[in-house]
Amino acid sequence: MNATFQSLILRLALSALLGALIGLQLGNIWLGLCAALFGATVFFLRDFQRFYTWLSSGAGPEKPLLSTFWSNVRDQVVRIVRQHENEKTQLVADVEFFKDSFQALDSAVLVVDRSGEIDWANAAAEKMLGISLQRDSGEPLQNLLRAPAFLKYFESQKFDEPMLMRSPVDRSRQLEVQATVFREEYTLIFVRDITNYAQLERVRQDFVANVSHEMRTPLTVINGYLELLMDNKKELAEDVHAVLKKMLVQSRRMDDLVNDLLWLSRLESMPQPDRSEQFSLKGMLDGIIEDARVGSPSVTIELRIANDIFRDATVTPEQIQMHGAYEELRAAISNLVQNALKYTSADGHISIECSRYFNDFYLQVKDDGVGIDPVHLPRLTERFYRVDDSRTTDTGGTGLGLAIVKHVLKRHDARLRIRSKPGKGSTFTCVFPIASLSYTPLPASHQAGQATSGLRANGDPTAAI
Repeated sequence: MNATFQSLILRLALSALLGALIGLQLGNIWLGLCAALFGATVFFLRDFQRFYTWLSSGAGPEKPLLSTFWSNVRDQVVRIVRQHENEKTQLVADVEFFKDSFQALDSAVLVVDRSGEIDWANAAAEKMLGISLQRDSGEPLQNLLRAPAFLKYFESQKFDEPMLMRSPVDRSRQLEVQATVFREEYTLIFVRDITNYAQLERVRQDFVANVSHEMRTPLTVINGYLELLMDNKKELAEDVHAVLKKMLVQSRRMDDLVNDLLWLSRLESMPQPDRSEQFSLKGMLDGIIEDARVGSPSVTIELRIANDIFRDATVTPEQIQMHGAYEELRAAISNLVQNALKYTSADGHISIECSRYFNDFYLQVKDDGVGIDPVHLPRLTERFYRVDDSRTTDTGGTGLGLAIVKHVLKRHDARLRIRSKPGKGSTFTCVFPIASLSYTPLPASHQAGQATSGLRANGDPTAAI
């Protein structure tokens, strides 16, 4: 293009020189120069008009006859247009390729725009959801899928975890729905049939529940006889007594394992807890702490409840009510406290802290025990996962405590966060929606001059261990 501009400038210079020479012959050099430049401008504008007309008509294959400068510009435009056409053709081919790929899937795929209307769907969507692209394109998805669980999931725009629902076409089919937002205005929805997986999971749950239940009776008998023999230790040889003691420890450990397995099976099979049930948060935590102090009286256990959990009022800890299944939540928090006791020294310190962070309620169990290597943290809530087999055996753990905590929290729309450093202790944070709490108002005569000591929720409470 530089050569093109140089050629244009050279032509203008020659035209000006020729005009100046003619003007010199006529006795007026400026008149000749102006006439030459005017003529060059006329020719330049004529070619521009031809180029503009050709460009406005779509830059078709019939090229206009132009000067060298405009011919080069025209050729550049032709190359750009061809390049864009090739890219468009390739893009269309890619889109069709992905559409064909999605059409071949057994899973349903839907694309929904910002307003919630269906933009595209594959063939499997009709089999699984009763949604046809030809019939339902442009229709609001909420009008076609009316399952309350799906509507809540879709409208929340919180797609970190998939949700489960029954197929509206065949109620015997179990579906897993996973959505994701792309380009900030579209939602891509994958729906997978997990009926077979769900049946296998039910078989597994029934097997674990049945085996655990059947093991309880013989274990109870074994424990009873071992305890009876231990009561008559004076009549036993020392080596026999030592063997019986080890047998009783392992028998009790197996009994704890069976109880935990049964508890997990119940959590997996029971319906969602009744959120209308409410109880005193402080009362529950006081009970947990009292039980913990019986077995570990030398460990300092502190309870701190923030006085600004509710933004519209300052309430005492005794006023705060928690919504959910009392027995489940008590068992979960008690598991965290007992877990902290296992790995904290006899003169250690444990704190239970309750505070608010934005629209979440944080219930934290902190200890200054041995801590956990961060490499193990992502798997701590897996069943039977062992950080250290020998340490778990020494402390008598079943490997199911944190799995139970995770299931209980999930049933209450909550989640578990874990922070830990070796030698620095651990922090287990139960994150509940703030709607899990309410408070009982006090009479106006009791509110004047009332002050509540405790923790204030400044910043993310999980930021430090």
